[in-house]
Amino acid sequence: MIIQSTRVWIDEKFQSAQLEIKDNKIVGIHEYNKYPVDTDYKDERILPGLLDIHAHGFNGMDSNYATADGLKHWIASLPKEGVTSFLVTTSTAPEANLLESYELISKVIDEKLPGATPLGIHVEGPQISFDFKGAHNPYLIQKPNVEQFKRYQEHAQNKIKLICIAPEMDENHELIKYCVNNNVKVTLGHTGAKYDECVQAMHDGARSFTHTFNGMLGVHHREPGSAGAALALDDMYAELICDGVHVHYAVAKTVVRAKGKDKLILVTDAVQIKGLKPGIYDMPGRWVEVKEDGCGRLKDGRLAGSSNKMITMLKNCIEHCDAEEVVAINAATKNPARFLGLDTKGEIKLNNDADVIVIDDTYQVIQTYINGNPVL
Repeated sequence: MIIQSTRVWIDEKFQSAQLEIKDNKIVGIHEYNKYPVDTDYKDERILPGLLDIHAHGFNGMDSNYATADGLKHWIASLPKEGVTSFLVTTSTAPEANLLESYELISKVIDEKLPGATPLGIHVEGPQISFDFKGAHNPYLIQKPNVEQFKRYQEHAQNKIKLICIAPEMDENHELIKYCVNNNVKVTLGHTGAKYDECVQAMHDGARSFTHTFNGMLGVHHREPGSAGAALALDDMYAELICDGVHVHYAVAKTVVRAKGKDKLILVTDAVQIKGLKPGIYDMPGRWVEVKEDGCGRLKDGRLAGSSNKMITMLKNCIEHCDAEEVVAINAATKNPARFLGLDTKGEIKLNNDADVIVIDDTYQVIQTYINGNPVL
């Protein structure tokens, strides 16, 4: 199969090109109009598929209490917003529920269903700070524990790829070190860690910050805090929920400028309210009100996740944060892939997975290809 456009995102810029796809891979990148094509997208933009490494649920299903039907519906729906790969993210919940969910999520991943590819599991909580818990259940927060994580990973069939840890709660950073030594990426979040502790956590192997500015010690000119560390540490990635609600766009601009084209990661932090109409919902483990802005809030007004879409995060980053295209596009494609160590995703280049999307100038998704297969 060959598709083409006058605007294909290759080597961090738009170029006229043809993409030849065979056996799930990009096997050729040719001059525009060189060969007969299956689909000519003319001036529409072709990008690498978007990766959402921080998403909790969809249409009433919470990953903490996962169901097979809910997961399958989620996988099938994500390509509509340009997502070709994602991490199934859990949050603080009773261990028995998490272990049961990890087993089910692992089985569904192994089914290799059509739709967005679940790359593994992202654990966000309960290894976090009580003082910076956000919407996490305060009665279930626990100190990081290596033996507990081993139970998680056993039930997940080693599919946990990323974990969020408050480093100040992790004595001697034992869990951080264990995860790093066992090929699990570590992100710092829901944390009151001061700058120096974040630096030490980086030296011990942590490589990113969870939804920067949300659930972390803020910036002071004499104590940069966790948020200041996210901005200042050039070797660390930083997630950003770019919806203007979780982080004011004026502040989001500082994150965009600080992390640049190589270290910014856009995420949705979408929870089970995604796909639901505004209203009040009483779900397993959570009461939440869905507002007209698409964000969920607890009874006390605290933010409790979003119904964000990745293509909208990309659009917002460019239109509201003055980000150059290369910064925003990398943040939704190349950077999350590189952070997770995925060499065949996040870029349009020879021998990479044929995960690409076609969008118009209003950021509407026209087509999504996953492993070379059109899915819309």
